[in-house]
Amino acid sequence: MRYFFTARLWAALGMLLGASALVFAMLLVVNRGSSTSGASDRVIDVVAAVTTTEFGEGWQISSGKSAGDATLTLDDGRIMRIVDGTPGEVTCELPTTPYSCVLVADTLGSGVLWFALVPADSSNGKEILTLPTLVDMLQGGDLGVLSNGWVLPLATPTVRNCETETTSLRDFINKFPDGNAISLLNLYQDQITEVVCTGP
Repeated sequence: MRYFFTARLWAALGMLLGASALVFAMLLVVNRGSSTSGASDRVIDVVAAVTTTEFGEGWQISSGKSAGDATLTLDDGRIMRIVDGTPGEVTCELPTTPYSCVLVADTLGSGVLWFALVPADSSNGKEILTLPTLVDMLQGGDLGVLSNGWVLPLATPTVRNCETETTSLRDFINKFPDGNAISLLNLYQDQITEVVCTGP
């Protein structure tokens, strides 16, 4: 009787260890996949023209992160604070000039996880921001993935502007890959409202 109990105990322990190993392996795969997609895509939830900027002394982008603190006032009245060490990039040449820059940011609550200060369009920059090629769609077409990895809301419908006929937005994406189209984001609607082909 004692031998039978011991055998059952060892069998149960073996099954438990096997199940634990399987769960651990699955978690490694899931985490690895999440890390990969997170590194390539940025879900953007703030896009707005910048009206005023306040940079701390010596503020700059160093090694892909902000050195010092900055406060940005957006045209919709929101105030975004970028703290020291926040990952980001600045391609706008006149960040202190009202409406010369647009803030693109990935946020969590009121905190900025990542940001980019990009130049406003030279014409109609308060309303439209020109972005890279739309290369994919997510969530049934509610979100669009750009060639630079930014993920942004798509308007329904998204206007397709091109002499070449396309039957759908997916067809447009397939016919005009990276570098052959631009995406136009409406800053009042906070979504991509139009895609325009620029190549064959």
